Amino acid sequence: MSTIDDAKKALTTSGGGVTPKTEALIEVMYITAHADDDFGPKEREHFIANVVGLCGGKIKAEDVKGVLLKLKGKAKEGREARLKSVAGRLPRKEDKEHAYSLSCNMAMADGIVLDEEKELFSQLAKALGIDDARAGELNEELEALEPEE
Repeated sequence: MSTIDDAKKALTTSGGGVTPKTEALIEVMYITAHADDDFGPKEREHFIANVVGLCGGKIKAEDVKGVLLKLKGKAKEGREARLKSVAGRLPRKEDKEHAYSLSCNMAMADGIVLDEEKELFSQLAKALGIDDARAGELNEELEALEPEE
């Protein structure tokens, strides 16, 4: 099973509610979606659908919207503070790797990884204590899962 599969499983085993761990994983995707400062209505709808899908429907769209509103307020604290907060809610190494993989997966969703997203990956890996070699392995793992054109 890949790290992204493990991350998706971690989201679906939250017991139906939004636990601090699940919220942290969702926040990582939220931060990634905002890395390029473009989170318009269509992207927002896609994000909500992505979270609901990742959670196997255990978190409903209306719950994700509430989390989004909460995260929008927290975003004013700045990216560095939010990444530190996320790291603090993910105590296990596996959880941190799941968060990193979910971030990369979110950025790869449109087929283009922008420089702003690459910068975020570097900041996220540092905040989560993931070294460059392991971050590279996780990126390669995700790229290998992409369908060939």
